[in-house]
Amino acid sequence: MERLLPSRTSAIAKVSSYLIWFTVAFICIVPILCLVAVLVIWIHAPAGDFTASQVVLQSIRTTDDFWQALGAHGITFGARILLTLTALLIAATLEYVMVQLNQLLTCFRSGEIFNKNAVRHARAAFHAAVFSNLFFYVVQTVTLIYSLMFFNAGHRSDFFMILANIVGDTVWVGVSLLIIWSLEIGAELNEEAQLTI
Repeated sequence: MERLLPSRTSAIAKVSSYLIWFTVAFICIVPILCLVAVLVIWIHAPAGDFTASQVVLQSIRTTDDFWQALGAHGITFGARILLTLTALLIAATLEYVMVQLNQLLTCFRSGEIFNKNAVRHARAAFHAAVFSNLFFYVVQTVTLIYSLMFFNAGHRSDFFMILANIVGDTVWVGVSLLIIWSLEIGAELNEEAQLTI
């Protein structure tokens, strides 16, 4: 058993060194994609009567093509602001998560798998991903309720789409929490082992 641990650690370090390049590429690509999205929103998207709330409603419906609907109806100035802020928020969250994952993989590559630094980076990436998803679900749900109450523009079936997405993300949250808790337990056991030596 003891002979297997160094080989597993070296295997984790090797795989992590490959994955670090993926995170670096992602960190470089995300700002470029964000810039392209903002340029499309302000230059390519036609002016029209599609409001910010209608943009949010359209984003919930997976049956319709989002960008095709925006192109067909055109968007208002408020919708452009909303889409720009959304693109910036998504890009900032992805950048933050990727930087934290990069730092976590750097810990793994150096053989520091179960320590507080690795746990801190894993927890930071997890919290950023969870809170950004939660924010988008709240915005979608509030917009849908508002449109149903005042404009009768939403569809009750959209609630099921949001609920299905929440259930899927809850499974992801549960698995991620188990991994983080495992890292925390490993870090605590590692500290105890160092104290006893």
